[in-house]
Amino acid sequence: AAVPAQLWGGRTRCAGRLELLFAGTWGSVCAQGWDAAAARVLCRQLGCGRPRLVPAPCSPAAAGASPVVLQRVQCTGQEPALEHCTLQPGHPSSCPTDR
Repeated sequence: AAVPAQLWGGRTRCAGRLELLFAGTWGSVCAQGWDAAAARVLCRQLGCGRPRLVPAPCSPAAAGASPVVLQRVQCTGQEPALEHCTLQPGHPSSCPTDR
């Protein structure tokens, strides 16, 4: 199943805070495994070219914005979209909000 993604709060549609529609809920990602490979997949999915910045998904802006929907994201960087990565739903108990 497709996992729609959008970036909120940036100056363009290719900048901002990541939100995913997962199990019927738009939520933020504060996940282990979010890295340059996952960002490459996201930018490919959104048609945004190469990622220039991989924000820490557990930053206060992400953690306090909306419900966290993913606990773990694992991508190789070759996937055409995030739904082809390994996605583990749930709220991470170890989501730091003091960074």
